[in-house]
Amino acid sequence: MRRLIFFGGAGFLLLFVLSFAKPASAASSTMYTWTPSKLYKTASGAAYSGNVNSGTAVTVYSKSGKRYKVKTGGKTGYIYAYNLTSSKVKKEDYFGSKIYKQAAGGPYVASVPAGKMMYIKMEATKNGMYLAHVIGTGYSGYVYKTHFIKPVVKYTWMPSKLYTSATGNSYKKTIKDGQKVSVFNGSHGRYQVKAGSSSGYIYANNLTGTLAKKTVYVSSKLYTTSSHTKYTAVIRPNKQVYVKESTQNMSHVCVVGTAQSGWIYTSHFTKPAPAAGGTTSTPKATAGTSQTGSSTAGGTTATTTTGNTGSGSASGTTTTGNTGSGSASGTTATGNTGSGSASGTAATGSTGAAAASATTAKGLDVSHYQTLTQSSFNLMKRQGYSFVILKATEGTGYTDSKFYTYYKYARNAGLSVHAYHMIGNSTTAPAQHIAEAKHFYQVLAQTKASTGYAFTGYAFEDIEPTGTNSMTTTWWANAAPACAGYFLNEMQALGQAKVGIYAGYFNWKSYLEGHTDTWPGNTKIWLARYNTTLGTNADVWQYTETGTIDGITGHFDLDISYDPDF
Repeated sequence: MRRLIFFGGAGFLLLFVLSFAKPASAASSTMYTWTPSKLYKTASGAAYSGNVNSGTAVTVYSKSGKRYKVKTGGKTGYIYAYNLTSSKVKKEDYFGSKIYKQAAGGPYVASVPAGKMMYIKMEATKNGMYLAHVIGTGYSGYVYKTHFIKPVVKYTWMPSKLYTSATGNSYKKTIKDGQKVSVFNGSHGRYQVKAGSSSGYIYANNLTGTLAKKTVYVSSKLYTTSSHTKYTAVIRPNKQVYVKESTQNMSHVCVVGTAQSGWIYTSHFTKPAPAAGGTTSTPKATAGTSQTGSSTAGGTTATTTTGNTGSGSASGTTTTGNTGSGSASGTTATGNTGSGSASGTAATGSTGAAAASATTAKGLDVSHYQTLTQSSFNLMKRQGYSFVILKATEGTGYTDSKFYTYYKYARNAGLSVHAYHMIGNSTTAPAQHIAEAKHFYQVLAQTKASTGYAFTGYAFEDIEPTGTNSMTTTWWANAAPACAGYFLNEMQALGQAKVGIYAGYFNWKSYLEGHTDTWPGNTKIWLARYNTTLGTNADVWQYTETGTIDGITGHFDLDISYDPDF
């Protein structure tokens, strides 16, 4: 009896303990409703206990059929798996979008204006579209991913057709010159834009990042190119023009309120100063031409040959101007078209350097092939160099091992810093060049996190043979301009507004110059020619690959910039 009683007591104690033990719970995770959802009472029935708003966190325990067992707001029930997403992503639709039923486009359920906020189901992203729910509405479906990228503001510098698609000739209307548009992405040489309440596509060449309205004070020929050899019309004095871009001593303009566009001399924007006696002095002469009037030395008249500054010398001594200079003796040292010194000697401070006028800037370009320290960049700055262009990437996966290090050193030294990407493949497929642009952009976007400085410079595509990118004469002749356009337009669509192209002088003159219609209008030109003169228009001239800098070991590519942005 005593043993039985003891056993019974122990059994009672065991049951007592078990009755108060907390049952083990199943593993759980947190998910979010991206669209409003019913909280069903069972895993398969139609009865539900309430509605759950979009963007609500729920605790998920298990899956049964097409529904998850969840707990939210103190209630337990079941929600369709389709209505849940692993991460809460909220985005603003900057464009104003159709909500499509399928990711392939086609029928749509609604149109929403720009500025609407949406929850995104990241797991369902495909065909360049997000599966999204418009917050505060009953609309859910597929929306183009590009519509969530904050647009870049650009302006029409000339009248522009608003096309219905990225290709084709049908258009909705013509947008006047001087209009602000929101630019979302580029394709086939056109940007997808919103102009007021209208959306469509405008040729990239018709848009500019900054818009300047200026008055032309002298009769000006509208040249077809900046090389000022052929012209199509003449602008009368006091006409106003929109300026898209300027290079050397020329500006690309459109006469306000007309479709007349072309290149004119930048000096024609300078208002003539009143001369003695109440008359008006002759305007500044254009580069390489003789200005009306003369200077006299000892009774002998010598015609003054001028550069952009309109200066000259009766003695025959060459006077440097912004875009070139001349002398009465006929000796000329070109300025912005790239020059050596008038005497042919190299400028001091670096081996093989070309002389630069007061309006130019000295720079260089480097990569991991140079071994440099913070002191190296400090020396560059002290010796008068103001900018550096660093190799950042190549192809679709390579990042220069020194890019972030040298970027930080250069910024610490007070240099203006830019970057270049080496083209990795000469295929004609747009996807390859777009992918390379995305790689370049992503590396530049990480500059702030890696160095503490945001990337604020120009991003150049280096188009030159490397031995691995399979460039052929056929590719240069038939595909190079278009491929460059794919890359440059993608960079701007991603958000890198300041872009440029690097090429050798021969390839530029033979294949690229005059074929830049599909490129962004503000593309900077960086050319290599190891000569005493460049001999053509460019924003940056790489004039030697064997330059030296005092105190730093090795040879360098040295550059001169004629652009104040550098």
